Amino acid sequence: MPDEPEQTDEAFPTDDDVDAVIAEFGGDAREAVRALLHDISIFAGDFEASVSHGFVRGGIPKLVLRRRA
Repeated sequence: MPDEPEQTDEAFPTDDDVDAVIAEFGGDAREAVRALLHDISIFAGDFEASVSHGFVRGGIPKLVLRRRA
């Protein structure tokens, strides 16, 4: 049986991780969230491009982010 990853009680991301992301954006939580959502949309696009539609038979949900006007 393959080795399973060791589970820890520490949550990820930790509060320190969250604080570091917010600090990276000068304390502006709204900008930090905006940047993280942008990164997620980029990763989702990369994933869709790298997986054959026939392989997953259309089972990948589309990530739709609403753009502000």
